[in-house]
Amino acid sequence: MEDEIVILGSGGGRHHIRTQHRATGGILFKFNGIQAHIDPGPGAIVRLNQYHEDPTKTEMFIVTHVHIDHFNDLSAIIESSRESLHDKKYDYFRKGILLTTNETLRYVSDYHLNMLEKVVPFKAGDIFHYKGVKIIGTKVLHSPKNEGFGVKFNLQDYSIAFSSDTMVFDGFSEQFSGANILILNLLRPDSVTCKRHLCTDEVIPYLNKLEPCLDALIITHFGSYMDGPRSERNHVPSQVKKFKEKTKIKKVIPAEDGLKIKISDLLNK
Repeated sequence: MEDEIVILGSGGGRHHIRTQHRATGGILFKFNGIQAHIDPGPGAIVRLNQYHEDPTKTEMFIVTHVHIDHFNDLSAIIESSRESLHDKKYDYFRKGILLTTNETLRYVSDYHLNMLEKVVPFKAGDIFHYKGVKIIGTKVLHSPKNEGFGVKFNLQDYSIAFSSDTMVFDGFSEQFSGANILILNLLRPDSVTCKRHLCTDEVIPYLNKLEPCLDALIITHFGSYMDGPRSERNHVPSQVKKFKEKTKIKKVIPAEDGLKIKISDLLNK
């Protein structure tokens, strides 16, 4: 399995949950022969089948916070990760690792938690080692009522980070230092601000502080003001152009539903 990103949903927020103008199924990250599903929102299991991905290959489940567009299909994804639930004695086969907040765990049934090999309560600053890969929880400033984290994977040949939903803050850039690839949840275009989320003009100065410069930036998790029910047009192409003009990042990739990206195509090697 070549390392790969699969976009199961490039949309975020309640309007895309409702309309599915952009899907909300999260992201598959395939690395070192491992398949992880990050933030399986509404429709995740439908999108896996639509884009010809195999849910039974998933062995890591990551939910960065308990908002519906990140969490809704988690139990379906866990249950769909195995073809058989139990043996003839009704002893359940345990498979997979779940990394999520303590808060999220309150909304997952014991029935599904007992299907897993391991449940790891996770937060910003935590480190989890899995099959030779160092997984680091990064800080977010998002909901004042809900726990959350981003996640950074340090592999032998590259480092990749997923911002999750957040606003910028002192230290935002430093926590992504050394990352080759950043998958950035970008809700709104230009200077159209939204409390507790990112817009393009807010984040550009922080991206310019990254040392060394990213090999690639993938923007995703677009809100309805970016492209959707409340947008007069699709602003995504103009945001890609702005990132290329106002940062040193040469590879800026806009997420599209079903997009599959080889990691080797993103690295400057």
